[in-house]
Amino acid sequence: MTTGQEPALSGAPFGLVSSGQEPMLGGERLIQAYRDEMMERLNRRTTTHLRRASIGRWLDQTNDIRPGVGIEPDNLPDLVWCHVPAGEVLVGDFPAPFQVEPFYIAKYPVTWTQYRIFLEAPDGFIDPQWWDGLQRRPEYERAAIPIDNHPVQEVSWYDALAYCRWLSDRLGYTVRLPTEWEWQQAATGGKERHIYPWGRRWNTVSANTRESGLRGATAVGMYPYAESPVGAVDMCGNVLEWCLNEYYRPDRVEIGGEASRVMRGGSWFLTLHYARTVSRVGDNPCYRFNSVGFRLTADEPVDNDEVRRRRELQLQLSTSQVDHSVVLPQEPATPQIDETANQPLASDAE
Repeated sequence: MTTGQEPALSGAPFGLVSSGQEPMLGGERLIQAYRDEMMERLNRRTTTHLRRASIGRWLDQTNDIRPGVGIEPDNLPDLVWCHVPAGEVLVGDFPAPFQVEPFYIAKYPVTWTQYRIFLEAPDGFIDPQWWDGLQRRPEYERAAIPIDNHPVQEVSWYDALAYCRWLSDRLGYTVRLPTEWEWQQAATGGKERHIYPWGRRWNTVSANTRESGLRGATAVGMYPYAESPVGAVDMCGNVLEWCLNEYYRPDRVEIGGEASRVMRGGSWFLTLHYARTVSRVGDNPCYRFNSVGFRLTADEPVDNDEVRRRRELQLQLSTSQVDHSVVLPQEPATPQIDETANQPLASDAE
């Protein structure tokens, strides 16, 4: 047993009083110092794409605590909502503008850690009630390794709708996919001259498109200064985002059928042309592409004490009544794509 007074190996005595500057046990204070430095680097426009990708992976490995990225203690997504003003939006060649009512959009696309709870929940992906009128495909190992703070990828339009139904029930208010005119309004903030979320000029270090050379998604929020006027981040590049309406008939938002659905925002796989705020891509809602995810919207998000108590009660009931061990069936990771179809493909970058 030591007294605490023995000399250290260097010959200096151990100090009995902390200065308050030493790293805490486990290095938490040191990690926080590094985290602050990394966040400061993300706000520098001189930081390279490769460094941003590395910072995102480091944040994941050290428990990414940024609001809107992870999950709450009640095992539901931590969502940060951005208010989007009303306005009028022109979509493609559609003759009349679409009216946008005020709504809210999530700051980031849904991340893997936020989607995984749906896959693993006993009342989640495997529960038929969320799939009424939708086509469900078995789950399988993704081509890209799912990293918690990266946007979920390789999800179909149907997957995204089922997730919205499940999460709406758990939250106590309705979340959904945006229509593409809502998405465009959130990307521009109603500023028609904005070719990109941040303005008219392309900035080579403001988005993860094919030009970045990364050949894969980064963690969400790695280009914080490139946010849209409403505060939404990653509206340009990283992953395409499913929208509610059909591609060829944008005025149709009904659920069901196999008509191509719209994707917006460009991705790491596509060139900057597809990352413009007005660019449209469409494809089969049943397909899963490794550069496609989704983002949530809500007409009026609510999160009061009563809703939180309801969520906690639901969680207690589910854990006490249902076995958590869920084995999902496997299938090949490569989605099939009809390359002969006369429609724009999400996987066609040229």
